Amino acid sequence: MIPARRRWGQHFLAAPETAERIVGAAGLDASDTVFEVGPGEGALTRAIRARGARVLAVEIDPRRAELLSRELAGDARVALLRGDVLERPFAAWLAEAGWSGRAVLLSNLPYNVATPVLCRAIEEGETIARSVATVQREVALRFAARPGSEGYGYLSIRAAAFARARILFDLPPSAFRPRPRVLSSVLELAPAGRPIDPALRARALALASLGFRSRRKTLANALVSAAPRAVWEGHLAALGKPLRARAEELGLEDYLELARRFPGPGAAAESA
Repeated sequence: MIPARRRWGQHFLAAPETAERIVGAAGLDASDTVFEVGPGEGALTRAIRARGARVLAVEIDPRRAELLSRELAGDARVALLRGDVLERPFAAWLAEAGWSGRAVLLSNLPYNVATPVLCRAIEEGETIARSVATVQREVALRFAARPGSEGYGYLSIRAAAFARARILFDLPPSAFRPRPRVLSSVLELAPAGRPIDPALRARALALASLGFRSRRKTLANALVSAAPRAVWEGHLAALGKPLRARAEELGLEDYLELARRFPGPGAAAESA
């Protein structure tokens, strides 16, 4: 048995039943193309194949990629590529496999890359139709959080700008090998439902980023690099918000409205 590698955040599904539950929650059928990040020992890959969907799996671990390639050799429904999925867009991986069209991201994500993989997935909506992924519960809460709830922050705003996030169910440490020290959750990220002008969205996310970067300050003070405090206090009053409101008290719609009211150059200085 190949030991799990900490450097890649590996925690493998311990039972086929868990993989089947995750795939069932994704609602796949034979018409779907699935993009799997980090197939590891292949538990999800096998469950996806059982549903008749085709799957492109990208594995960074060369030893596990080799073993899984041997097992799946000759199956036209499965493509296995080796490498770091974050090195290029999802569309480029699909093109290398010779596949086109949109895919469902379905993965037991390595803990150390879960956030960047899911952020890229929701922002590459022309390639990734939706995502269902197993992540640390803390990360799932941050994606799904609403103003005033546990874990709410810039990541929550960024996710809401592209997708609707919901936690489908939780998994205990015993569902994995080796056992992590934390709970995990299966998180769904579906299309947001209404289009947002990209330029407006970028300005809103820039303002949210500035606000959460100095979350101990009032929002009006946190945004002074973009405009004087009095300007933001006026906009907050127009939104019906307290003048001393902080970044975590506003939702995506509030930041979009602030961006509409202040389309100035300072608002475009977005940070990651």
